[in-house]
Amino acid sequence: MTGSNKYKFIGAVIGLFLVPFLILSRHFIYGESELQKKDTLSYLELRTTTGAGIISGVLNLNYSLSRAAGAAAGTAALKEELAGRVKANPFIYSELALLGPSGAELARFSADRSVKSHLDYSKSQVFAEAKQTLSPAGAVEYGEYTPPALVLAEPLMKDGPAPAYYLAGRLSLAYVGEVVRLMGRNSYGNFGLVDMGGQVIADSMSMSIIKPGLRAPAEVIKLLSLAAERDTLSFSSEVYFHGRVFLVSVSNVGGSKWWIYEIMDSGNIPVRRASSWAWRVVLSGILLIVLFGGITYWLALHWLKPENSPVN
Repeated sequence: MTGSNKYKFIGAVIGLFLVPFLILSRHFIYGESELQKKDTLSYLELRTTTGAGIISGVLNLNYSLSRAAGAAAGTAALKEELAGRVKANPFIYSELALLGPSGAELARFSADRSVKSHLDYSKSQVFAEAKQTLSPAGAVEYGEYTPPALVLAEPLMKDGPAPAYYLAGRLSLAYVGEVVRLMGRNSYGNFGLVDMGGQVIADSMSMSIIKPGLRAPAEVIKLLSLAAERDTLSFSSEVYFHGRVFLVSVSNVGGSKWWIYEIMDSGNIPVRRASSWAWRVVLSGILLIVLFGGITYWLALHWLKPENSPVN
């Protein structure tokens, strides 16, 4: 076999094995990458679901007006209990008010007495909703220089079908914001809390502090609409936006219309050891195929040569 044919033979053998190997390797690498995306989405969903549960517990423990009223009965006892709550925890209870059945203000307690509130709870939308539905109602209030606040109104049921009192107040969401930022500290993207209108209450990148009432990223809004269509409380998916792929997960905060979300660029997925291992397998396979090409040539010379013919 001439020198030219020698290299052609080796190249042909390597090519015959290398082409199908590379095709299979491409599927192998791509499949491993897709598996990593799915694992990351599952991890994000676990984080948002856990976060939603934590925020739900925080809201139930610290942002329930009926809990704030405790077991107090009668106007005097209710006033004393509300005043004690504001004094004991002014960082959450910015203001609490006791309203009569018609909405008439019976008492108002503010954490900062130097600032006179202009909010008339009896004429607020949350009070009208609470009075109509006989259930708690609330709305997030965004201020330019203050943390978001939750304006609440809640009927306090007594004997009979009509409530004897209504509890109302403005509760600072600064504590909720700190909890959200703490949970999102290890996020590879942005972790946050949005209200039912898609406005960011708090997020791990503190964008909601810079721009109060900031709308959630379009990718999050898109996934929230999909979750509403599917009537699910937790949903995660890849979202394609402006030629880029984002991994997004949303989970509903139990007992509210708020959602915890986490979003990250798929290009920011941390490289796992499995990825480098997959590439090592492919490179090792290519080196073995090249080596086997040379071995095949050597075996062909010694096993397939005609008898009594010299070895070239």
